[in-house]
Amino acid sequence: MVDILSTRLQEVYAKWETRTAVMRNPESNTTRLLIEDLRRTGQLLYKKKAQDKELARKIRKDSLFKIKESEPLVPFIKEKSSFLHYCCNSCTPSSRNSLVNTISKQYMPFGLNILVVNRGSSLFSKVFYCISHVYNCKKYDYPRVSQTVLEDERLKDAIKLTAWETVTNEGCSETVALLKAGARAKTILFQMESKLSNLLLKITAWLLYKLLPYFIQSTIVLPSQMEMLKKANETGLPLILLPLHRSHLDYIMISFVLLINNIKNPIIAAGDNLKIPFFGWFLRGLGAFFIKRRIDPVIGRKDILYRATLHTYIMESLRAGYNIEFFIEGGRSRTGKPCMPKGGILSVILDAYMDGIIEDALLIPVAMNYERLVDGNFIKEQLGQPKEMESFKSTVKAIWSTLIGNYGIVKIDFCQPFSLREMLKSFEKQQNKLTGGKIFPVEKPLKSTMSSSSLYGTDVIVEEYRQLVDSIARHVVSMPIMSTNVVAFLLLNKFRDGCTLDKLVETFDLIRQELESRNKDLAFCGETVDIINHAVSPGLIKQQRQEITETVNGRQIKSNFVIAIRPVSILPNVIELSYYSNTMLTCFIMDSIVALYAELQSQINDPIAIAQNNIMVSQDHLIEKSLKLCDILKYEFIFCKPCQELERVVEHYLQEELWSRRYAENFDNSSDEEYCNKNKIKNIQYKLSLIPEHAERMEFLHVLLRPLIDTYTFSAFTLRKLVGQSLSERDLIHEIFCDLKMNLDCGIVNYDEYDTDSAVTKVYDTIAAFKWTRNVN
Repeated sequence: MVDILSTRLQEVYAKWETRTAVMRNPESNTTRLLIEDLRRTGQLLYKKKAQDKELARKIRKDSLFKIKESEPLVPFIKEKSSFLHYCCNSCTPSSRNSLVNTISKQYMPFGLNILVVNRGSSLFSKVFYCISHVYNCKKYDYPRVSQTVLEDERLKDAIKLTAWETVTNEGCSETVALLKAGARAKTILFQMESKLSNLLLKITAWLLYKLLPYFIQSTIVLPSQMEMLKKANETGLPLILLPLHRSHLDYIMISFVLLINNIKNPIIAAGDNLKIPFFGWFLRGLGAFFIKRRIDPVIGRKDILYRATLHTYIMESLRAGYNIEFFIEGGRSRTGKPCMPKGGILSVILDAYMDGIIEDALLIPVAMNYERLVDGNFIKEQLGQPKEMESFKSTVKAIWSTLIGNYGIVKIDFCQPFSLREMLKSFEKQQNKLTGGKIFPVEKPLKSTMSSSSLYGTDVIVEEYRQLVDSIARHVVSMPIMSTNVVAFLLLNKFRDGCTLDKLVETFDLIRQELESRNKDLAFCGETVDIINHAVSPGLIKQQRQEITETVNGRQIKSNFVIAIRPVSILPNVIELSYYSNTMLTCFIMDSIVALYAELQSQINDPIAIAQNNIMVSQDHLIEKSLKLCDILKYEFIFCKPCQELERVVEHYLQEELWSRRYAENFDNSSDEEYCNKNKIKNIQYKLSLIPEHAERMEFLHVLLRPLIDTYTFSAFTLRKLVGQSLSERDLIHEIFCDLKMNLDCGIVNYDEYDTDSAVTKVYDTIAAFKWTRNVN
């Protein structure tokens, strides 16, 4: 009711042509009045006041009549699509035209909070609405597959092979070796298998309805996506959920959403580090099947029996009609950026399709993000300390600290499902086009072999098979953008020394408009000031009221109070802010790569050209350097989909993203040279603009990648010093970390939140970074 009245009042203010005005008589210039004149003046004033009051009453009465008779004024909100995250139109055009077409265009641009439960009509459902809602959720059959797995021929072959290796290495009898291998296979399976339970799912859903509001403000999903999932569930094909991994809460939240929407819950691949007393049993009942973090205990020697058991368990689960969920990144992201996808379990699902166990599968990427990280900030691990193993005590402590915390909004996006079969055929067509049919001829499609699976097979992996798995995995990486991501991004990269609230609001609006123009998924709405105040974390960002005094000729004229906002510049705090900021970095990575070379060009060019504002950059040279930098950072970011050519993406970016408008005054392509290869124009020259507005934008984009480039560069320098020596990875990381700290103290580098572990483990890439830096300088 309050919303209706508020909307109607907005309409009245928008439509009013006349407004109530209280007329006041001007003050009399007469200083002396007779008593009669005073009395007469008083009567006139009283009469005028009564007339004004009556006029105001009539205007209000007419306005109320207009409110009743007219249509309510709809507040202006930029219309957004009722569905986000369509699948790839190039690789899966048929999937793109399915499941979403028949969904009603329900206008709900920012989603629905699923923690709010509609109360039913009966007395019981009104009083015990959570219990009633959960009790009415649909039940599904979740059969056990352990016996089928043990009877599988491939597992029996693996048991025999393991027994033969035992006989060879230990010299025991074949019978004893077979018994030992068979017993180990059973142990592996019983420790691994899921025991998904309808009862435990419903109890957990009720607990979540009660507990989540204590530390989660709202959990947002799009109704159109829920309708899409219901339609996908009705197809009877297995649903393969592929979320990115941010928190241990991820799989619980996804299962919760699916249950309350009457969608069949999946079994979930989980690390065996979560197999702790009570909580391991609890997660197993919610669908978790546990996988060892390190499948092969001995480096260079594959555990054939474990791989075969896991491979067979997944295959038989698919045959039994289970949906499967696994995190495409493997573990949780420590940096906030999406990690490079891993294709182990995905390769098993591909095997199941090519072996005919399933006729097809629907792959569903899940994009999920939190305003504040629930599981902690990974600061110790970012500083080089080893990960602490989960235990019963640490889990209880973490749950308690979570319940008394405040983590804001959680946004969950279920992307459009796409067909595994269609993706496979599209990949074969692309390979045929590239190789003239030599790899995958039409009459001989891609077939599965025991050596092709990264989980089950031996050391030989077919390269085309690996490319296919990687191609599928790189189609599923996306993430909603929260308000905390934008604020942290701006404070770390643009206002590291602080700014006023007004300036932050202005810049936030510009970034918001840019993200909306790029069709990014923004998980916030409302007034910018309110969004920023909501996103500011007291421990990470300082907000102070400061007095500013204006002086002229040494005299104080005016004092104003402003709100100053700055990041807390302590290393752990900056690292945590970097976690939130890195989500935004993926949105501007291509801008930053192109601007990085252009910025270097403006710094190293001829001083005379700088003075004359005549710094030219060749498009070919710009693309060449951008591609080289993309190659260096290829394990940090996904620059384009596998079905796209990176060079064409860079060229398209230069044209569509208005490079000339943002960073250049003009460009010269007057050489009269004809088109080459029908699409590429030769000899385009960009003239860099050095006016403050453009230079500020370029410096901002340069700053985004500078910490990472510095880390790669100094890692390469350290590696160069260690030529001829032998160091463990731990000692090498310590050496590079000390080198970075020394350069930070000397002022050679400016940022202290370096991801050294990520850079050091990519030795070849850091060497390439060193070569590139040396060449451009």
